[in-house]
Amino acid sequence: MTPKQKAFELYFKFYRDIIADNDKAKQCAVIAVDEALKSRNNLYGVISKKTKFYLEVKQEIEKL
Repeated sequence: MTPKQKAFELYFKFYRDIIADNDKAKQCAVIAVDEALKSRNNLYGVISKKTKFYLEVKQEIEKL
């Protein structure tokens, strides 16, 4: 799955299932990504592939 596909998947879950409001759905999707990123904190400052993926997902959400 590409970051763009994951971004749309997260956004659409919030949009369809919860709020049906574009801006709020994007906010919720960003919160979900931020939580995923928090759980991936690395003490050594190394960015893993998964962390990079979620950073790209967050950028794609902003484009929606």
